[in-house]
Amino acid sequence: QGGPTVSGPAVGAVFVSRAPRQPVRLRLNWALGGKDKEAFLGRLAPVAGCYVDAYPNAGLPNAMGGYDDTPADMARDTLEFAAEGLVNLLGGCCGSTPPHIKAMVEATQACTPRVPAPHREVLWLSGLEDMVIDRSRVTFTNVGERCNLAGSIQFKKLILADDYGRAMDVAKKQVEDGAMVLDVNVDDGMLDGVKAMRKFINIAVTEPEVSRVPFMVDSSKFEIVEAG
Repeated sequence: QGGPTVSGPAVGAVFVSRAPRQPVRLRLNWALGGKDKEAFLGRLAPVAGCYVDAYPNAGLPNAMGGYDDTPADMARDTLEFAAEGLVNLLGGCCGSTPPHIKAMVEATQACTPRVPAPHREVLWLSGLEDMVIDRSRVTFTNVGERCNLAGSIQFKKLILADDYGRAMDVAKKQVEDGAMVLDVNVDDGMLDGVKAMRKFINIAVTEPEVSRVPFMVDSSKFEIVEAG
């Protein structure tokens, strides 16, 4: 309930990662039911520059695989965040029925739809968590450069030995020590840079301790940057 989605990213990071594509709307579908809005809508609505839709389940499934929230329950819970101006479109997912939808419509028909958040003139990055870099919040950005073959003999040896498991330990240590961004550079004359970059990034994104911060894909060759 802390905000991560099923695939891992927090909802703010989900929006940031999709913002360059200028989405028309983002739709949240969550299993916790309408009453658990703060971890999701409460974080997404203030920052998303597009429409936000909400499709909660009728509560969590019970021991028999059914759903216990009644139409009145869903109407009460969805009215709360509709009245706060957190959504543009409402629906129901697992466990919801036509009576649930009807009750939600009747409860929220007088509510004003959410106004998309204004564009933010800041550097806004995302790993599993989003990060805003501007002078009001960050005066120095700590970029970890030990996942750079030119910056770490240890990392270089591990990559050349195809030991990506221990290379991940180098990345994790940097994040633990305060790196806000991880620089990744595998440029080397003895290495297939495209293959190495793709393999490192594909493994790194499965490691929450590493991928919670943004990656800086670094190379003098554009095909390696694209591989990252």
